[in-house]
Amino acid sequence: MKSRKAFTLIELLVVVAIIALLISILLPSLSRARELSKRLVCGTQVKGYGTAVKIYANDNEEHWPTPTFNETTGTGIEWQVADVEIGFGDIDSPTPCNEAVVPPANQPTRYSKSEDNVTILSVTRAMWMLVRSGEVTPKSFICPSSGDQIENNQNVDCFYDFKEAKNVSYGYQVPYGPFQTRGSEDIDPRMAVFSDHSPYGDAGVTTAMPSTSAEWDNSDILDPGKNMSPQAWQPFNSPNHGGRGTGEGQNVLFGDGHASFHKNPLQGIDNDNIFTLMGVNALGEARQSGLIPNGMNLYPGVDVFTGSIGDSTTDSLIYP
Repeated sequence: MKSRKAFTLIELLVVVAIIALLISILLPSLSRARELSKRLVCGTQVKGYGTAVKIYANDNEEHWPTPTFNETTGTGIEWQVADVEIGFGDIDSPTPCNEAVVPPANQPTRYSKSEDNVTILSVTRAMWMLVRSGEVTPKSFICPSSGDQIENNQNVDCFYDFKEAKNVSYGYQVPYGPFQTRGSEDIDPRMAVFSDHSPYGDAGVTTAMPSTSAEWDNSDILDPGKNMSPQAWQPFNSPNHGGRGTGEGQNVLFGDGHASFHKNPLQGIDNDNIFTLMGVNALGEARQSGLIPNGMNLYPGVDVFTGSIGDSTTDSLIYP
C-alpha cells in the first residue's frame, strides 16, 4: 500500500500566510464596498424625503413643513431657532399625550405643539411634521453610515419633535424667517434644501453666532479657500460619511426633487455653502465661506441686504 504524502509544516505556514495576505488585501475593499452601499441607502432616503415634502405640499397649499412661530418678537432679533437637542421629557412618560404639560416660556416641549407666540424652535420639528402626517417614519431619518439610533416610538402623534440629536441624521433648509425664505413649491430648483446633517449642528460646535447685524463684519468667518482638493474639504463636510473632520461628502436634495452625492458643501446657487449663513455682501466668499451657525438667531439670508431690498431668498442653510 502506498503512503500519502502530507503537507509539511513549512507548507502549511506558507498557505496560512497567503490566506492572511489575501484577507488583508480584500478587507479594505469589502469595507469600502459596504460604506458605498450605505451611502446609496442614505441617498435613497434623502430622495425619499423630497418626495414626502412634495406630497405634504400638495395637501398644504404648496407649503413645505413649517411649525407656527412668532414672526415679530418686538426686538432687534426677529427670529430665534433652537438647536436640535430640544427634545424634552422621557419617551416612557406615563402621560405622553397630556396637554397639561406646560412648556418653559417661549420654548415648547417635545409634547407640546408650537403656538404663534413661540420664538425658540428646533428645525427638526419641521421634519417631525412629516412623521405625524404619515408621510415618513422615524427610521427614514437615520443614515446607516452615521451611527445614529432609530427612535423606536409607536406613539408618534403624542410628540412634536425628536427626542435627541442622535435620532436624526439629516438637516433641513431652515424654515423660520421671512415668508419668502421658507420652503415651498416656488423655491428655486437649484437650491439645496435637505442633506446629511451639518458639521455645525450639534454640541461639538462652540463658535458663537453674532447676536446682531452690527457684529457680523467682525465675526469669525469660515475661510476654506478656493480650488481645494477633496481631502481639504473634509472638515467642512457632513460627518455622516467618514466622521467629523474627515467627511467625504454629503447626499444633497435640491429644489427640483433630485438628490446626489457631493464632495464639498458648495452646492447651492452661485456656489453657496449649504451649511453656513451667507455673509453680509452676498457675493464671493460671503456665499462660499459664510458664517458658522450656532443654533440661535438663525435663518437663511438674514440681514444680507440693507434698505428696502430685504433678505436673500437664495441662501441655502441646512441645519442641524
